[in-house]
Amino acid sequence: MTKSVKFLGILCFFCSMAFRVHAQQLPINIESLTDQQLVQLIGQYQLSGLSEAELEAKAREKGLTTDQILVLKKRIALLELNSPSISTSGNGTQGGKTETYTQRNRIINRVPVRQRDSLAGLQLFGADIFDNEDLSFEPNTSIATPANYIIGVNDQLIIDIFGLSDNTKKLKVTPEGYIRFPNYGPIKVLGLTIEEAEKLIRKQLTKVYPGIASGNTSVQVALGQIRSIHVTLLGEVKRPGTYTLSSLSTLMNALYASGGPNEIGSFRHIELVRGGKPMVNFDLYDFLLNGDLSHNLLLQDQDLIRVAPYRKRVALKGAVKKPAIFDVKEGEQATDLLRYAGGFADIGYKEIVRVTRLGAKNKELISVKADQLNRFQLVSGDTLMVDTLANIFANRVSVRGAVYYPGTYGMNELPTLKDLLLVVKPKEEAYHQRAVIRRYQPDYTPEMVNFNLDEVLAGRFNLNLQREDSVYIYSRNELKEKYTVKINGEVNKPGQYDFMENMTVQDLVMTANGYKDGAALQKIEVARRLRQTSAGRDTSAYAIIKAIDLSGAGAADMDFKLNPFDEVVVRRAAAYKEQINVAVEGEVLYPGKYSLTANTERLSDIIRRAGGLKRSAFPEGAI
Repeated sequence: MTKSVKFLGILCFFCSMAFRVHAQQLPINIESLTDQQLVQLIGQYQLSGLSEAELEAKAREKGLTTDQILVLKKRIALLELNSPSISTSGNGTQGGKTETYTQRNRIINRVPVRQRDSLAGLQLFGADIFDNEDLSFEPNTSIATPANYIIGVNDQLIIDIFGLSDNTKKLKVTPEGYIRFPNYGPIKVLGLTIEEAEKLIRKQLTKVYPGIASGNTSVQVALGQIRSIHVTLLGEVKRPGTYTLSSLSTLMNALYASGGPNEIGSFRHIELVRGGKPMVNFDLYDFLLNGDLSHNLLLQDQDLIRVAPYRKRVALKGAVKKPAIFDVKEGEQATDLLRYAGGFADIGYKEIVRVTRLGAKNKELISVKADQLNRFQLVSGDTLMVDTLANIFANRVSVRGAVYYPGTYGMNELPTLKDLLLVVKPKEEAYHQRAVIRRYQPDYTPEMVNFNLDEVLAGRFNLNLQREDSVYIYSRNELKEKYTVKINGEVNKPGQYDFMENMTVQDLVMTANGYKDGAALQKIEVARRLRQTSAGRDTSAYAIIKAIDLSGAGAADMDFKLNPFDEVVVRRAAAYKEQINVAVEGEVLYPGKYSLTANTERLSDIIRRAGGLKRSAFPEGAI
């Protein structure tokens, strides 16, 4: 073993050791380690795939200093110089060459793409396990050798001898079933388990290593590279045929490699045949529902797996947790089917399950009550339907309108109208003189019950609530026409505005962003609707017109209050005029725009103000 390889091994250990010690804030004293401790540490070494430089860098990262690394190198060199016969390999040597652990070979099978089987939109229960590319059930080749593993041709046995004698051999089983141990001869191990082979090999090697008998030397047998086996899958599988699998494969590995049962294949009757004799009947539902793999046996060469056609299939749909098509065994009832589906969904109606059955000539409908499900015998082709709960409530009442907490409530806790009103809290704008309850009579004919809100809250009147009662509290605002006022004319923002009590004309003007420049404050008109008088006599008038002065001369008019639907018009001042401009272009001395001084100004006056005509002007062609 070279110094470099040995250093890599011991350095791997110290990387992890340095991390632990560093976390505890303790120094590492390499010089205090004994030679035996170094040998044990080297024996624990396994290839990590890192170079010496990478491992040294990682050692520094975990806390080893340069001095500690140098001391470690010296100790390893000194150990090899003083004890050249010491084997520093945990796996021993063979013929002077180091034999390290190698990963067992894997046998990979391509799984066919599966088309999901369905009936009326329902999938076969359990079929999706064969659709998952990330779930292959591929055997773990890195696990310890199973105690019941049967040794076969081409298996590799690792025989580790340690103690007074130290040796490791990797021997392959010949087609005749033997391994040949150097200096001893052939040992037949075909058909033995690992435990049986270890006992046999230990007994045989006692002649070569006397220390085995005295207990000073130990023998350990493990499985190295494993053989491949051939397994045949027949019957109702997606891809029948013979498959090459790892000898660590189980029945589930073979099923997955073949794509699983096909459209008519049974998930409940999968038979493993070995040497012409049935070994086990595998039920896939035991694994899917209970995680039971007790019948998932290790396969042997020339095993045969036979998938039978389904015997009974039943569909379960509706309000269950997992609607699907299920394989059903003889003697299983509807309760078993519901258990496979995870039970009723939360919204499922559990009193009755409707069953559609295929009769000899016609379809039949069967209504199964809840207490009969555990006795109801299923027939292949049955379709069980679980309905959802009806959208009705046994104790619901609702409140809407002018309340702070509208919504639905349970009348068990609020049995009377007063109890309900105290909880929902009517708003201040609620109309107290009249509110209503809409309810249904026993024959489901609607009726309306009215009540006075004040009387109920004062305790002078009360009602017992009934299921589906709907209470409505009116708002004063919704019982009258919306009050508005209008303003037009010389204001900045004419239009319609909400009426408010005690609103004056001056307030409305401010709401309309004030007067325009030409507003005549002395001439503001308010048009008011005619309302029915006590006499009730007809009139030819359309409105009441009120002229008010907001210039400050009339103090009473400044506080003139508006009524709903009043219309205010702010007139323009009689003498207020905006400028009127004309444009003069062409052959005049000062062309441009000119404002008229009066409506008596003539064209000649404008030309005169423009400086008159130029010499080049052609007056006859003026327009």
